[in-house]
Amino acid sequence: MNRSYNRNSQQLNYEIEYRTQFTFTASDQTLSNILNDIAKHSVNLLALTTTKNRDKKNFVRIVAGTTETETNRDFNVVRKTLDSHNVSFKEETIIALLNIPPGVPGVFNQLYGSLWCKVQVKSMYLGENDIVFFNVSNIKKATEILSQEILKRCQSDC
Repeated sequence: MNRSYNRNSQQLNYEIEYRTQFTFTASDQTLSNILNDIAKHSVNLLALTTTKNRDKKNFVRIVAGTTETETNRDFNVVRKTLDSHNVSFKEETIIALLNIPPGVPGVFNQLYGSLWCKVQVKSMYLGENDIVFFNVSNIKKATEILSQEILKRCQSDC
């Protein structure tokens, strides 16, 4: 579907899918071991973000699978790997926007700007092949917003 912010901006032609995000905290060594174990099972990570928290541990978000699909095997490998390292984790459904055209100035503004005052954006990050991932408070509402032909940016006084 072609979407735009206004008449003067470039059309955004993307697909909306749903993926599963795992979040957890881990030390550097544990994270390295987790990533190694997932790789040993030939599971691709479509996205990975990590940020150090106040305790100098990594707050991690991962999305397993490929651009085309995610499988129960992918999920089971990640779950079993995290469990084997005694890591507590959260599993959530998130939005994935595929086929975002590259080199479009303001594309993140168009996407984030259409959501922030209507749903809580918990996280926004990039994965393989420029897929944009959103973890939001209300997936149904965010999907409705992102599916509109013209993305309406939130006003600064929302």
